[in-house]
Amino acid sequence: MKIQDIVVEIDAEISRLQQVKALLTGTSTTEKRKPGRPTNASLPGNARTRRTLSAEARERIAAAQRARWAKSKKATKKAARSAAAASTAKKAPAVGSRAKSTKKRTLSTRARAKIAAAQRARWAKVRKAAKKAASAKVAKQSAPAKKAVSAKGAGASKTKAPVAPAASAAPAKAAS
Repeated sequence: MKIQDIVVEIDAEISRLQQVKALLTGTSTTEKRKPGRPTNASLPGNARTRRTLSAEARERIAAAQRARWAKSKKATKKAARSAAAASTAKKAPAVGSRAKSTKKRTLSTRARAKIAAAQRARWAKVRKAAKKAASAKVAKQSAPAKKAVSAKGAGASKTKAPVAPAASAAPAKAAS
């Protein structure tokens, strides 16, 4: 007998034994098991088991996460500080041996009040102009249009005759 034939017979015997085992236990062994957590179907009674962590394990995980956040926050601050220092160095060179501080500048309350008052005045001016334009538009729409009356009066024909411009009362001076 060849080795290949022996291997085929062994495989056939193994599959028959697995079928017999499946019949006796009532489970199917044809499915290949996968590594890792078991599925819900393979658990007894389809009950889902929950894993719990101890308080110490949860605290270790939380501490590690806080350390990661602190590290990333520190790196962000450092990058922002170096970028700010680079931009101020480009804008204006340091006077003497003193370098400009990176402290955030704020307005005094008096300066803020002054700016706010100026802005209120600007808006008041804009509102006044808008109100004036709106009232002019309303007045133009509400004023009745006057009809031109000919020199003959009301008895004239219904066709309109052109009206000549009025002559000035002062006589024109003769050219000398």
